[in-house]
Amino acid sequence: MSSPCPPSCGMKTNQAIMGVRMKKVLLYIAIGLLLLAIPATVFFVGQQRDIRTRAAPGTTLTLTPAAQTVSVGATNIKLSVDIDPGVNQVISANIYLTYDPTKLEAKTITNGPSAPRVLNSGIIENGTASIKVGATSNSQPITTRGTIAVITLTAKDATGNFTPTVVQFASNTFVGGLNEPTANVLIGTTPAKITINATGTTAETFTNTATPTATPTATLTPTLTPTLPASGGAESSASAVQILTPAQNAEETTSQPVIRGTAPPGSVVTIVIHSDAGITATVTADANGNWVYTPTTPLDPGFHSIVASAQTAPGTTQTSTTSFVVASGGGTEETGASISAIPISGNIETTMLLLYVGILLLTSGVLIWHF
Repeated sequence: MSSPCPPSCGMKTNQAIMGVRMKKVLLYIAIGLLLLAIPATVFFVGQQRDIRTRAAPGTTLTLTPAAQTVSVGATNIKLSVDIDPGVNQVISANIYLTYDPTKLEAKTITNGPSAPRVLNSGIIENGTASIKVGATSNSQPITTRGTIAVITLTAKDATGNFTPTVVQFASNTFVGGLNEPTANVLIGTTPAKITINATGTTAETFTNTATPTATPTATLTPTLTPTLPASGGAESSASAVQILTPAQNAEETTSQPVIRGTAPPGSVVTIVIHSDAGITATVTADANGNWVYTPTTPLDPGFHSIVASAQTAPGTTQTSTTSFVVASGGGTEETGASISAIPISGNIETTMLLLYVGILLLTSGVLIWHF
């Protein structure tokens, strides 16, 4: 007859049972954490991708050539609608152009090579032309400069040599960015000027008639020549919007770099610094066309871009862009790391994948330790 189990035996049995139950509880907890980590990871990665694909408005549209001279009756006057998306990822553009119907008549408006999809066919009315074009797909947005539309016009009546007619973008022109379907990322447009001469009069006629009148006054040439460099330099700095510093892809050792540029004297310059926080400020160009701005908020280390815009003439807005890198601690490693790594997608995904693998390994380790 076997001896009854002592009290200590029952305690060990209970402890074994409790141990098994505890392991099951820990197993359920680990599985629950793992199941929670998966959707949380997917959600966080999606949020980061959504934030990364959004950018402050920085797109400009330009009609090219900016100026041309034709004769009355010319039927093949072409203007290209060129886009500079800046930091945006453009997926669509609703283009509205206006012109003087007494001087010009639009014949066709089509999409350009950089916008292969026609979302709304071209519409031509008296004094207006419009078309809506799109990128290849949302996964292949427009990120580089290119032609998105072409308009063909006919010259109806002469304008005179000093009074060109203007083809320009209407105020309802809209450019949509990736993940920002309702936000207009367009910040500036540049029109085109067309001089229409009377039938039989060409640009060469004016050039040839001007040359003989200038030749007999050769004595004026020595007087004018010394003043040309100075006036030319002043005009270039005062008539165009330019960012002089920082230079393109320059490395700045300070988090508050001094931004300098030129614009028409007295014009208001809007400066947009694209970064995580985003900074928008306005300055006024001085009498010489110079302007200076220093960010009041320190910029984070890494890649930043600047867009400066100002109105250079009624209905004309010019822009200038540049990008630079704020070094970390004044070191030189930031240049290579920031320029090559920050714009590249996938870093967040990689980090989250490693985090997910870490959670999985940690869970496995806990289970193995308890069993």
